[in-house]
Amino acid sequence: MPRWATPLPPAIIAQTRPDDPKPAAATQVAQAQTALTPPSLPQASVPKWDSVSIKPCASSDGAGRAGRGGAGGRGIPLSPPGELFVNCLSLWTLIDHYVGNGPDPLLNDSGEPFGPQRIRGGPAWVYSDWYTIDAKSSDPAVTGAAAEGNIRRYRRLLSGPMLQALIESRFQLKTHREVEQVPMFSVAVADGGFKLQPMEAGGCIPHEPGTPIRTSDTFPADGKPLCITHTGWDGPNWKIDAAGQGLDQLAGALGDFVTDRPVLDKTGIRGLFSFHLVFAHDKITPGRFPPGFPSPFPVSDINAAPSLPAVLEQQLGLKLVPDMGPREYIVIDSVERPSVN
Repeated sequence: MPRWATPLPPAIIAQTRPDDPKPAAATQVAQAQTALTPPSLPQASVPKWDSVSIKPCASSDGAGRAGRGGAGGRGIPLSPPGELFVNCLSLWTLIDHYVGNGPDPLLNDSGEPFGPQRIRGGPAWVYSDWYTIDAKSSDPAVTGAAAEGNIRRYRRLLSGPMLQALIESRFQLKTHREVEQVPMFSVAVADGGFKLQPMEAGGCIPHEPGTPIRTSDTFPADGKPLCITHTGWDGPNWKIDAAGQGLDQLAGALGDFVTDRPVLDKTGIRGLFSFHLVFAHDKITPGRFPPGFPSPFPVSDINAAPSLPAVLEQQLGLKLVPDMGPREYIVIDSVERPSVN
């Protein structure tokens, strides 16, 4: 199953589906998989860095350089084409970052930003020491992606496989993947049968991956909606709108951000559907929010909606079932502090 994009507070979580949907067979593969062979990074196919500078930083440090954020603005800001600038992040955060942007997502990962169980092992400094990294590349694969204007693909290249290669080289990092059985939910067909009809061909407007999504354009009152899954809130309730989406997309949206665990699609139903769901924010659907993020569910005069299981059954003919399933995580085998330059 894919690693879903982490939420972008405080607006919406939008997940898109390709025009040409692939068979939703990932769940069956995941259930049968009890051990995974860690993929090797195909170094020959990863664009090269021309130069890499790594320096330690501390909580008292200012901006890595003018205009790039300071001690309160750590992160990976947008940089000139061919350049990756990391402003005061831990190695743990960087591993989490390249795993999330890489081509081989973790099996049934929650999508929670910097999930504490995603990366394990290694010395304490992996989690506590911060580094500033400035890397540049003139590789045609990098400059070509930037020239195309596909910002999403370009940034995923730099902060996915290229960042991984950089970290493995300079920090002598070696890792492997393991799988554990954890509590999950499954979505299955309820006793009364599935209630949705497939969406008519051309019923939504395909969304170009990597292009901005404006809230007003997602599900207009008149006209066609975008072919996306849109997760948000209304007063005390969750709200999910979808157009041209499979039931695997619904399961992914619920497991990514709404529930406290992954959700598997066990319906066996193919096809693309449209639906509008409003359900209560309660113990089944607590949501995953970054530390310190204010609750998006303020006191409101809007009545609380029925619970998620009730809404799924009444509107879609589906049921939410407690389950167990495999979840993959990264284990640090060995690592060394980098030479500073």
